[in-house]
Amino acid sequence: MAVAVTGTLAMSGCKLSNHKSYDELVEEMVDRSGSVEIGGKRFADRCTKGGASFDGQRIRNLEIDWYRDSVSIVAYDGNEVVISEVSDGQLSDTTTMHHYLDADGTLTIMFGKPGVKMKNQDLPNKHLLVKVPRVSCLSGIEMNGMGYGLRMDSIVCDEMEMNSVSDKIVLNECTMESLEVNGVSTSLEATFSRMPDDIELNAATMDTVLYVPKNAGIRLEMNGMNHSFDSELPVLTKGGVNIIGDGDCDIECNAMGGSLRIAVKAEDSRGQRTAAGN
Repeated sequence: MAVAVTGTLAMSGCKLSNHKSYDELVEEMVDRSGSVEIGGKRFADRCTKGGASFDGQRIRNLEIDWYRDSVSIVAYDGNEVVISEVSDGQLSDTTTMHHYLDADGTLTIMFGKPGVKMKNQDLPNKHLLVKVPRVSCLSGIEMNGMGYGLRMDSIVCDEMEMNSVSDKIVLNECTMESLEVNGVSTSLEATFSRMPDDIELNAATMDTVLYVPKNAGIRLEMNGMNHSFDSELPVLTKGGVNIIGDGDCDIECNAMGGSLRIAVKAEDSRGQRTAAGN
């Protein structure tokens, strides 16, 4: 039986963990005229246009800025990190993705040419595919953007951060120590065989479903208003904190609207645990 709990207002002027308001998060991506600076300016004189492949041992971090359609980041049985894009229309020098690999092993992937602004409605629809060697353990993955769907399959990293506006995020059997999602009008679905050490959810209207092992341990603190919580696992509420099992995974949810659901992973016919419905 599901246990329903409603979060109460525990702060005024809900902020993201990086101390930026939700309005500031939106304004970082779209200016007041409705334009997006699709590539940023950091690597304007050093980046390379188009797809590429890299020795997997060189890549320690991924940083991706994307604004339309979809992104897939998948583990595969190869030795290189491979990036490619597919568009439903003709791409120009401005709208073709660009990338830059720095000396520390951070691969930055940009939606378009750095420093160029385009109206949001003029951005092309295109799909980004990033293939990562299955044996790789990345230090970090940072996703920034709006208006796209993200699916990540079987990726292993230490830290994962999502800064999103109007995005749908699906994390399927990914392994990380820390997960942070800062979202506006965003949905998150994550399936875990091993729980992270901590999860931080900062959102204005975000619906989240976490599919977890039946023996998962969670310590959940909810702050905000008009945000519901329910769990398929037994919940003990103590001092305003919700405890499931041994409470090993710390989840902090700061939300203004939306929902958080803890669901137990289903078993498929082969006895493997998979996300319910998949």
